[in-house]
Amino acid sequence: MDLALVLGKTKLFEGVGHSDLEEIARFTERLIYESEYGQDKIVIAEQDPSGPDLYLILSGEVSLNKKESRSTVSLRKKIVSLEEEVYGEIAWILQQKHLSNVYTSTRVVLLRIDGVRLEQFLLNRPELAAVFWRRIAHTIAKRVTWTFRKYRSTVEWDHVFKF
Repeated sequence: MDLALVLGKTKLFEGVGHSDLEEIARFTERLIYESEYGQDKIVIAEQDPSGPDLYLILSGEVSLNKKESRSTVSLRKKIVSLEEEVYGEIAWILQQKHLSNVYTSTRVVLLRIDGVRLEQFLLNRPELAAVFWRRIAHTIAKRVTWTFRKYRSTVEWDHVFKF
């Protein structure tokens, strides 16, 4: 599988030159997770020792909580396009561990991009970095807006913005 071509089809890397995509592909790996009997399986671990990497979900359904969670705020989302596929961006930006586990109860295909190497790569390409950061900000803004609209009346949502 040509990871450079796959990366180029995602919203995050749309329009990036093929040579740059080939370089990013060198520190990107394709991962497949299969859930057994519909049981939740962690695909991105909160305590991941590898560091704050970026993840692009290519297919499947992911959630920030387990199916049997009693939380009224359910963040289960089926990935239907490559436009909102980014996970791990907050940990990557803050250079800290992931804020939560990401689960699946289906088959999930994702790409893991080494966060340290991506940052080094972007430091040497300021024009590309500006586009990349704008896309990351757009993704975060859309996710926060969607979550706020869906859960604005829940008590749990009030706690989200209390730092």
